[in-house]
Amino acid sequence: MDTGTHIGMGLCLAAISTLEPDVAASATLFAAVTTTALVGSHAPDFDTVFKFKGNSAYLRQHRGKSHGLIALIAWPLLLAIVIGALFGVPPTSLWLMAQTAVALHVFVDLFNAYGTQALHPFKRTWIGWGVINTFDPYLFTMYYSAFGIWLLTRATIVIFPILIAIVIIYYAVQFKLRNDALATAARYYGGAHKLFISPGMKWDEWHVAARLRNEYAVVKINAGTVVECGNFRIKDEPHGDELYEIVKENADLQAFLEFSKIHTYTVSRKDGIVEYRFTNLRYFTKEVYPFVAVVRIDATSRQIVSSYTGWVFSERTLQKKLVVPAL
Repeated sequence: MDTGTHIGMGLCLAAISTLEPDVAASATLFAAVTTTALVGSHAPDFDTVFKFKGNSAYLRQHRGKSHGLIALIAWPLLLAIVIGALFGVPPTSLWLMAQTAVALHVFVDLFNAYGTQALHPFKRTWIGWGVINTFDPYLFTMYYSAFGIWLLTRATIVIFPILIAIVIIYYAVQFKLRNDALATAARYYGGAHKLFISPGMKWDEWHVAARLRNEYAVVKINAGTVVECGNFRIKDEPHGDELYEIVKENADLQAFLEFSKIHTYTVSRKDGIVEYRFTNLRYFTKEVYPFVAVVRIDATSRQIVSSYTGWVFSERTLQKKLVVPAL
């Protein structure tokens, strides 16, 4: 989920903590528990520090070890000790909140298409169920509305059981809609070998990439209506291409290929520069495929002159990230 939604969940956890008489009676303990809830709700995403090492490092690390089984134990212990020391309260008073906040963060991230390596270090498989968009406006509104009502009424015992029930029902409905969309895509592409689904921003809107016999096909499904978005011939990676043998060692491209489950690529040449562009077909928004890897190499010197991997939503933005002019 996005940072704002994780924080909204943390605020709701802090409000729920006031059901404990000791928390409700002590301003210091409530402040410590609230800090724990907010920091714990975001802690697994502290791996964003890898951005400083470049996008390839970030792509490899984000939602990896920081969301794994060891981190699921380590984050709460660390937070309880540090925040307990800052506020002068026993870590044991904060551990349960820290554990709950961290566990919920990791759990809800599994519902996105991006997913997490939740079973790390035993399995490094990416688990992403493609049920909830990374930013879901409905969940965002639910959490902040509930917290706002709580601030006005302090009716904890009434507000949050209702919130929890609504959220559970919402997730269940989303699962059904996701499965219905997959069934629709399966019928539409009778010969599909594999389907990859991602939720859109709108209600009951889905993006599906299908692997067929000789091509990849991409569609939008909105309330059961199928709209074709593109077809791409399945091509093996250009092994045997001498320049590609150099390009494939590039860290940006390697990170992309480790993460991407369904993609296509193009090769362009201009003024002695060769561009290899890989495009992930699973993600489609604002009429573009925003997750790419681009490597440009000088055909004469055989030196890589520019590369990038990550999320970009326009060609203009991508060109700004590459030091060699557009081909």
